[in-house]
Amino acid sequence: MKTIFLFTLAVILSTSLNARENPFEATNAYEEEVARIIELNESTVEEAMREEAYIKEMQEKMNKVSQDANKNKVEEAVNKIVPVIKEKPAEKTYSKKEVDKLIKKTKIQTENRTKQIVKKELENTKIVEPTQVVYVKPRPDVIDEDAMLTKKLLDFIKIEYNDDKLIIYTDYKVSKKFTLDKENKIIIDYKAKMNFYTKRDDLESKNFMKIAVGNHKQEKYFRVVVELSDKPKNYKVSYTDNLITISRIN
Repeated sequence: MKTIFLFTLAVILSTSLNARENPFEATNAYEEEVARIIELNESTVEEAMREEAYIKEMQEKMNKVSQDANKNKVEEAVNKIVPVIKEKPAEKTYSKKEVDKLIKKTKIQTENRTKQIVKKELENTKIVEPTQVVYVKPRPDVIDEDAMLTKKLLDFIKIEYNDDKLIIYTDYKVSKKFTLDKENKIIIDYKAKMNFYTKRDDLESKNFMKIAVGNHKQEKYFRVVVELSDKPKNYKVSYTDNLITISRIN
């Protein structure tokens, strides 16, 4: 704009000089040109002012839009956070006295539960009477230098034994006898209709390892199984007066 103004002023001065050099030229040309330039300048200034006002208005609108958008974002974030803060329960703090009280309460509850578990286990556990093992004198009809051990397996059957001999006592009669060579066992069946659980026991002997008494109620007999330390052929089985005697053969 300054450049246009200076250029216009130069034209006016030049024209004025020409007018002075030419006395025959009309004298009102200078005033007309000055009026025209002033009008042009005023129009240019007004246009510049309108542009500046328009730019300022647009800036204000853009700032307002930006502020509204930021405000909406802040409100949206607050609306999301506030419910979470309201729903989250406040953490409770405990004093030392309250903590000690809780520990004591927990200890008592644990002890009570332990007592109940132990009591229940004891109720479910069957008490097994210990097998009595006593030393007895040899029978008059049995010649044996070594003392014999006695075991009462059930109410109706007991045994006497040592390292070399085993005697079975019962009031029931023998129905069958056989051996299992692969398992080193002598098996004796007795006629009887009994009702009892299988009984097993270990023997303190070099030649007789274990003994078991099993029930076969439907077949009307019970079975005695003697487990040996060697093959059955190395043992002798004799039956006298309802007594079964198993002896080791040297």
